[in-house]
Amino acid sequence: MKNAWIISFIRIPLLIVTLFFVFILLKILGFEPNFFFLPDLSVIYFTVVNLICYVLLYRILKKEGRSIKNLLDFHPNRIGKDILYGLFWLFILYIPFVIAVIGTMFIMYGTEFIHHFQTVFAGNVENYSFTRPRWLIWFAACISLIFPFLNAPIEELMYRGYAQRKFIIKYKRVWISIIIPSIGFALQHVMLAASIQGAIVYAVAFFVWGLGSGFIYLKQKRLFPLIICHFIVNIAFSILPIIFLITGVY
Repeated sequence: MKNAWIISFIRIPLLIVTLFFVFILLKILGFEPNFFFLPDLSVIYFTVVNLICYVLLYRILKKEGRSIKNLLDFHPNRIGKDILYGLFWLFILYIPFVIAVIGTMFIMYGTEFIHHFQTVFAGNVENYSFTRPRWLIWFAACISLIFPFLNAPIEELMYRGYAQRKFIIKYKRVWISIIIPSIGFALQHVMLAASIQGAIVYAVAFFVWGLGSGFIYLKQKRLFPLIICHFIVNIAFSILPIIFLITGVY
């Protein structure tokens, strides 16, 4: 069970440490980021953590006599159906996700929440609006091309494929087994926030997303459609650095 707890929460300290090193490196190179979190460069430190987590999960599974391939449950003859399921789960999961975002903002700001989207999702731009060299944005853009291929499968393998299954075997209680990995899944997304308010909204919304994904995995008993769903979300997120380059935002 120790491994299930590690897999559920290891990404959070790893992301903090990796982000700290990125932050310090930028300082050494002469840049002055004022805000510790760097959302637009998150593909860099998330990719580093994804590689570390892949090695960690691979070693844990090897000791247990299993493999990542077994957890993936990929079948070439089902790829078409899995893609359709992935699109369907994306639609299903986004409904409670959006409700969670709006509901959390309503609790925080009341009926005026609609005027605070910039505060929540963009934060105080001056906090992290340091001059980024073009090479750094190009580097982030290149990393973003491989980001979905690592992030989607690794997160689903860790939270749903490994941890949730282990907790169900141990505790015999479905909701506890879904909630624990969902907490870890939610907390890591705080690292994407551009403000404290955003961190709260992200934590709640991604916790709800984690619950939905866990329930889907429990019922469908297949991980690959959820990986496709997650992959689509990551694709949308990872193309932002490229859009910034093309449009000349940086």
